[in-house]
Amino acid sequence: MKGAGECGKSTVVKQMRIIYADGFSDIERLQHLPIIRGNAIKSIAVILHAMNTLNIQFEDRNLDPLAAMVREFQSNYDLTINSEIPGHIVDAVEKIWSDPNLKECYKRSNEYQLMDNAKYFIEKVRQLSSMAYMPSTQDIINERSQTRALVEVMIDVDTRQHRGTFRIIDVGGQRSQRRKWVHAFDNVTAIIWVASLADYDLTLQEDQKRPTNRMKESLTLFESTIHMPIFRSKNIVLFLNKTDLFKKKIKTSPISDHFSSYSGGSDFDAGCQFFCNQFLSKNQNERRRIFYHFTCATDTQALTHLINSAVNTIMDDVLYKAGLA
Repeated sequence: MKGAGECGKSTVVKQMRIIYADGFSDIERLQHLPIIRGNAIKSIAVILHAMNTLNIQFEDRNLDPLAAMVREFQSNYDLTINSEIPGHIVDAVEKIWSDPNLKECYKRSNEYQLMDNAKYFIEKVRQLSSMAYMPSTQDIINERSQTRALVEVMIDVDTRQHRGTFRIIDVGGQRSQRRKWVHAFDNVTAIIWVASLADYDLTLQEDQKRPTNRMKESLTLFESTIHMPIFRSKNIVLFLNKTDLFKKKIKTSPISDHFSSYSGGSDFDAGCQFFCNQFLSKNQNERRRIFYHFTCATDTQALTHLINSAVNTIMDDVLYKAGLA
C-alpha cells in the first residue's frame, strides 16, 4: 500500500480491518480517543492561525481572547495521555466556530494545511469531550495521524470468486518516511497505490518554503516508484481517492489554475479521467497492467465492493502468472 502523504492509505487499511477482520475492540477504540480529541483541537487551532496569516478578523471581536485561550490549550495538548478537553475550552470552540469570518477562513483551507475532516471533529467537540465517550467506527475512519512506522495487517478475504490471506503493508507517505519503502516491499504480489484527487490545489505540508503541488508530487513519486527494479514487473491497483471532496472542490477551485492542460471545467467525470490519465501516462512498461478505481475511503459500503474487485484482480493475475488460469 503506497502513496504520498495525506492520500488516505491508512484509511483504506482501517477499512480493510472493518470489512474483513474484526474491526476495533473497545480497548483499541479508547486508544484512539486522544488522537480524535487532538484532531478537533488541532483543527480549530490551525484555522485560527490561518486567520492571522490571511489577515482575517472575527466578526465578533470579543472572540479574540477565546481564540488565544484555545490556541494555548492546543499547544500544550499531550497525545501520549488521554487528555480531556475542559468544558470552558469546548464552549470557546463552539463560539469561535459559529463566527462567519472564521467560516470564510475555513472555506479557504486550500491556502493552508488543514486536515480533510476538520469540520467533522470540530462539530463533535462537545460529544467527544465527554469522559464516557467511546469513539465510533466512523470517528476512527475519519481521524488523522501521521504514519511513522510500518503497519502490517493480515486479513482473510472471501470475495466468492477468490479466498485467501493477504498481508497488507502501510508505510508513511511523507518524504521523511519514504526511505523505509524499499526493504518493506520485497516479493510483493502487487502494489496498491493510493492518490488523493482532492490534492490538485494543495501544497506539501513538509515543503512550505518552496510550495510543491501535492498532486504533482504524487505523480512524480508514482513514476519513480513503479520503475524501481523491484517493482518494474508488478501490476498496480490504483485507487484515485477522496472523490467526495474532489466533487465539491472543483466547483469553486478550478483545476486549470493548477494544471493548465486541463479543459474540462467543473465536470466531475472529466476531472477524474484527466488525473487518471496523468497517472496511466507515467507507465513505461507496456506489459504491466494498471487497474484503476475511483474511491472514497471513508465510505465503508462503497469501498467494500472496490476492495473486493481489487482483490479479485490481484488473485486473477497471480493465478495467470502461475499458469493456473
